[in-house]
Amino acid sequence: MDVQFIILCPEKSITNLKNTFSSIQNNTCQRSSICIVGSDISAKELAEMKKVCPTFKGGDTITSLINLGMKKLESEWGLIVFAGSRVQRFVERKIDQFCKNNYDVLFPVVNKKWGFVEGTFDGVLINKSFFEEVGTFPEICLNESSINDFEFAKMLWALDATQKGAKFKAIVGMRMT
Repeated sequence: MDVQFIILCPEKSITNLKNTFSSIQNNTCQRSSICIVGSDISAKELAEMKKVCPTFKGGDTITSLINLGMKKLESEWGLIVFAGSRVQRFVERKIDQFCKNNYDVLFPVVNKKWGFVEGTFDGVLINKSFFEEVGTFPEICLNESSINDFEFAKMLWALDATQKGAKFKAIVGMRMT
């Protein structure tokens, strides 16, 4: 399976990026990675991160980072992780075991959260062509509301994805640490 890692680095931590990148190199079949950072990064910080892996400057929200990561993805599948996470061994076995077609969206079960919307995004696997068919995650801010912006954006995207035939699969043991 043609998988590339999208490392989201909203906190601009070079140390977290290096740790996650190293875990990908050590615990997978040398999969390639790209890093997506927020718009508030300095040129010096960006240059440092580009020494680790290809790094691109995104927007101000997590969903903007995800959208840019999927756009810049060079592989058929994108596995999204946050900088600072450690990719576990054998994650590729889980992917191969549960991912049967382009409409499958895999995500890890963490803290007994089995739903895509309330669950973690650290370890989500999405097919690039399916993502393009569904469209991007909404880049919204609900500052006045008590609703979690990211969960709301995931819910809206999941509704569109479900209408296009997505099958969301919660996978035990695919957790990033």
